[in-house]
Amino acid sequence: MNKTTRNILAISIAILPVNIIMIWYRLTQTENFTTTDMIVYPLLIGGGISVLIWFLNKYLIKATFKETFNSGKGTWYWDIAIGLGLTAIYFTMFFLERATLYQWIPNRNPPNTELIDTMVDLANNPLLLIIWFGPVLWIGIALFEELSRVFLLKCLWNINKNKNWHIAAIFLASTLIGVAHLYQGTAGIISIGLKSVVVSYYFYKYRRLGPLIISYALYDGIQFAFFIMQFQN
Repeated sequence: MNKTTRNILAISIAILPVNIIMIWYRLTQTENFTTTDMIVYPLLIGGGISVLIWFLNKYLIKATFKETFNSGKGTWYWDIAIGLGLTAIYFTMFFLERATLYQWIPNRNPPNTELIDTMVDLANNPLLLIIWFGPVLWIGIALFEELSRVFLLKCLWNINKNKNWHIAAIFLASTLIGVAHLYQGTAGIISIGLKSVVVSYYFYKYRRLGPLIISYALYDGIQFAFFIMQFQN
């Protein structure tokens, strides 16, 4: 099996199915996830796919973890610092998009009650709060999302070494990631896609996974913490 086939197969196994299923679910199903679902599914699915990505990277792509995910030079404290910087960029984009993009393309979808219900439950259950802001956020969401993003990018980049293809792959991957969040409406798809372009380009330049995980967890975590405080008794 040649290199191109192996990388396309890896994408087809680890990346496409979960995204297609999520798109299908949001388009066809009306039942919301429960709080238990919102805790268990990220750990099971996110954790499981993270292991699958590790397995495929080692045995199908035949690359080490460092070669694929962390080949750039750096240290743990620089990863933290850059992660904080990317978080600041995320929030800058967040506020700019709320003032522009979300005004131009208002979301006609009904409010996401499953997130509201989850926040209410978390606000009044310290144990669930610890689980959510611990393994769910850092492993089931941030680690899974960024491993998936980087694995998709690396597999696409492995197909062709041309720089223009690498840049095109960033936009291709970011489009898929944006569309997978279609429940957030058109503006949400564009917003998430744009943020993906930013962090994907960072990875293209510096090849460090840590800052991506840190920024994703902080960006989501800070927003959740803010909203949860609104629901505390």
